Amino acid sequence: MENNLDKLIIDDTEYVTEVPEHSRKPYEGVPDPSEIKAFIPGIIVEIKVSEGDSIETGTVLLLLDAMKMHNEVCSGKNGIIGKIHVSAGDSVQKNQLLINLIIPE
Repeated sequence: MENNLDKLIIDDTEYVTEVPEHSRKPYEGVPDPSEIKAFIPGIIVEIKVSEGDSIETGTVLLLLDAMKMHNEVCSGKNGIIGKIHVSAGDSVQKNQLLINLIIPE
């Protein structure tokens, strides 16, 4: 990538496109697995765990209603529920912190 120009080749045809600087997102690094965040704005329907609960990878932590669909938010790691930052009925924004996990080493 040079001078904000990106090249794309499809069927031996080269296309050049300019990506405005304001539309580029900075690299934010690898997400912290101990922080469960909302992946989409919505409303918390139900919290299925309590602080102090031991959980495994894939455990359903809560239900998030977004665009009239219930989405299960699951754990990506084994651990213990540290702090729950939301309650049923709360509106949340994308990337809002929902739950902290304590992940054993």
